[in-house]
Amino acid sequence: MLKRISTLDAVIIVLMAACGLAVKPVINPLFKLITSAFLISSGSVSGVIYMIFPMLALLIVRQPGSATMTGLIQGIIVLLTGIYGSHGIISILTYIAPGILIDFGFYLVGQKKWLIFFPTALGNLGGNFLVGTLFLRLPTFPLILTCVTAFILGSMSGFLSWNLYHWLVKHAPVLKKDEPFN
Repeated sequence: MLKRISTLDAVIIVLMAACGLAVKPVINPLFKLITSAFLISSGSVSGVIYMIFPMLALLIVRQPGSATMTGLIQGIIVLLTGIYGSHGIISILTYIAPGILIDFGFYLVGQKKWLIFFPTALGNLGGNFLVGTLFLRLPTFPLILTCVTAFILGSMSGFLSWNLYHWLVKHAPVLKKDEPFN
């Protein structure tokens, strides 16, 4: 998990968690409209946006466990407030699992830019698999279609996060860290 982190890093993690929750009620109805005809969950498509925030927290804070903490904070906020996307106590699991998978995926690929898609693709796949099996109880074919869509579209989040991270570092030098990932 996280070692010692600065106050700025803690603020970044909480900010990324809040941003991820703030965009959900805005974009989810749009993606539900698009995906309902194809029998796939809207989360597999909207995961393109959702997975940016835990990955961005990991890239900025540069410590393993940052994405997991982002997901944990999101799950706790959803559980306590009952806001959009709440599934009761299991919300913590459905929000923390993508963070764990993003951290694990990033650990596997390191900082190889050509593999930066993998952590977010894995996170989106894991989150959608959990929701598809636990809540939507999708039959086999729609579940496979949802998971394949989640992996393919989740990979876009990695590239978006990577480019957004470099844009942020360019325009907000306080976020730049010279040390490698711990």
